[in-house]
Amino acid sequence: MTSTFRSASATGTEPKALAADLVDRLGSLLPCPDGQTRIGFIYLSDALSRHARSLLQQLRETLDIEHFVGGMGMAVIGPDAELYETAGASLMVGDLPAASVRVIARPVRSLDDLRRELDGFLDPQSPGRLLLNADPRMEGLEAVLTAIGEETAWFATGGVNSGADGMVQIADGVAASGITGLALRDDVTIAARHSQGCTPLPGKHELTETWRNIIVRLDGQQALPAFKGIIGDVLSRDLERALGYILVGFPIPGSDTGDYRVRNIIGVDLDQEVLAVGEMLEPGAEILFVRRDGQAAIEDLERMLEQIRAQAPNGIRGAIYVSCVGRGRHQFGQEGAELAIVQKGLGDVPLVGFFANGEIFANRLYGYTGVLTLFT
Repeated sequence: MTSTFRSASATGTEPKALAADLVDRLGSLLPCPDGQTRIGFIYLSDALSRHARSLLQQLRETLDIEHFVGGMGMAVIGPDAELYETAGASLMVGDLPAASVRVIARPVRSLDDLRRELDGFLDPQSPGRLLLNADPRMEGLEAVLTAIGEETAWFATGGVNSGADGMVQIADGVAASGITGLALRDDVTIAARHSQGCTPLPGKHELTETWRNIIVRLDGQQALPAFKGIIGDVLSRDLERALGYILVGFPIPGSDTGDYRVRNIIGVDLDQEVLAVGEMLEPGAEILFVRRDGQAAIEDLERMLEQIRAQAPNGIRGAIYVSCVGRGRHQFGQEGAELAIVQKGLGDVPLVGFFANGEIFANRLYGYTGVLTLFT
């Protein structure tokens, strides 16, 4: 039991009482073994942003935790609850080899920044894992993730903070910009997978003409008439409803599983007959359209859980689950339903996480996905 992970969640707005509740729910912890360092993975609801420093101070005074890492969301995930519309926190405590972990405490905004932060710990050509938390106001996040994928041997998972203004990240202290997180050498055994809750509509389509994030012509036709032909007559009669659950998928080059990133259609110009998308576009690229689908989300999540369990034949120590703010109760029907599926699939393991404004998996920024990272 010397390196067992434990997790707990609690609600409240007063830092001292909230910290005491979390400590009580965690139960007594054995001393951290020699050669190990104790990490607190913590996620706070956005209502606690101004209390983050006080909460960390209270937890440090009570628990033997050397490092804290985490983020903030409009809703957070604990081992047995999704905490919506309430001030709350989830905390997982675990021991890892001290020589194999480094907190990315100073916010980074480029791959060069990240290299400097990890200099002497993780060479860019050495395999490593990055558990990242990012500020949604940061420009160029996708470019940083792409550079990590193209120029290093590192594999990043994590999420983008969500919620009201004043969002913060936890990286030993409190940060309010850029990217922070935890870097791990490859002797820390990790398994990670992602689940997408969408069903692709038949066919792929060529962006014949674009301007910035505007689809002007699609498959050689004006964009809006082409889109209506793809989604069918029934949905075409109510475009506002259609845009609520028809999204654009961008295929991942080289993927042998049909993987894609999802972006919203953020507007339609009925006069110009064009579509605006939440992504900068390139003419000649291929896209697909996908439908948000509750049943498909359940089936894909269950399939992902079965696959990731196969990657952990010797058991799971702890889990971090980052889900999109558009999932959870909005897609799975009721509060707690998504977490219940995850815990049933994993076997009731220590778990924390949050609902994000973008999910990071395999050095890419996704939407409408659930990203699961396991310490195995």
